[in-house]
Amino acid sequence: MENNKSSLYDELPLELLAGFYYEINKNIEKGILSGAMYHEIRLMEQTALKRGISLEYLHDKGACIIEAEKLLRETTLQP
Repeated sequence: MENNKSSLYDELPLELLAGFYYEINKNIEKGILSGAMYHEIRLMEQTALKRGISLEYLHDKGACIIEAEKLLRETTLQP
């Protein structure tokens, strides 16, 4: 039986979904967030798959977005 319930992640634009996915995975790996966050990861993965987006693409897109945000912050904070 397939679960077609909607989650908050279904409403997010791709950029935000990808950024969350990347950051939550990274923080679980670092031990900052607990393994309980895997439930959130699974919800994001379900949303990506419903949209026809591979998990590899979602991860890579998230990494690019986070890096771009870091660079933007660094350049705007410089005197």
